[in-house]
Amino acid sequence: MTPTHLAIAISTCLFISVSASPAWAADLAYKKLSGNSVELVLSSDTSLTVDQAQAMVAEPAVKLCNGKIPEFGKYKFSSNDPIAGQPASNKTSFNMVQILNCVADIPERPKQAISKLNEDDIARFKIEGNKLSNAYMSAIDNGYYEVAYNMLGKSLKNLSPMEEWQTRTVAYQAQIGKQLSRDFWRITVYDNPPNAYQAGTYVAVDYETKQSIAPITCGYLIWFQPAGTKNNFTLMREEYGPISEDILKSTAAADMGKLRKQMKCKT
Repeated sequence: MTPTHLAIAISTCLFISVSASPAWAADLAYKKLSGNSVELVLSSDTSLTVDQAQAMVAEPAVKLCNGKIPEFGKYKFSSNDPIAGQPASNKTSFNMVQILNCVADIPERPKQAISKLNEDDIARFKIEGNKLSNAYMSAIDNGYYEVAYNMLGKSLKNLSPMEEWQTRTVAYQAQIGKQLSRDFWRITVYDNPPNAYQAGTYVAVDYETKQSIAPITCGYLIWFQPAGTKNNFTLMREEYGPISEDILKSTAAADMGKLRKQMKCKT
């Protein structure tokens, strides 16, 4: 199959998808492999780290997976930096071959519906969402991965066994560093929303954290309790992404509002 090419200019990273003000320009070629796998070939005139390269293909990966979760697999890369003393016209070249796996669907974020909950119920669920989110993030930050994994709902556990989930989580922690502060800046309660895959109560917690490596990390958690039950809430969806120091330095002040909005940060 002949690879298809995309011209991309993306400068930030998100677990699911994001794009921002251009910092690098690159060419992305892709071809369909067997099953739900895609081979991506990223070429750039700028030398990149693996994290930067994967950040650049994050948004195209979402589009290619068409509603499924994009998950990066094996990769290989090469980088040829200019030799000192060579003319400036000799550009740096970078190439990475990345396997992309499009894994099972996850429910979308609910849409707000007319709630049958009273104000006391909503306040109680907001407190619960705050408490659960603090507990989940603290467990991960302190290395209690089994505790955090057991807070996941069935749909997320079906996507990844604990060992795989832990490996991905540890790698992400290494990328962003230790959490220094967090702000749950918006908590929304959804009562049986019309587009939900299952009837029940959903609590979405939007957050922003400061990490020792990534100065800004934004995302949200969605907790779910089935209708007609008193079961504990479980985590049924998670999205997150960091804004690194390099990204902040390369983003003009006038573009920060747009970048924060795209990263689902507080604006």
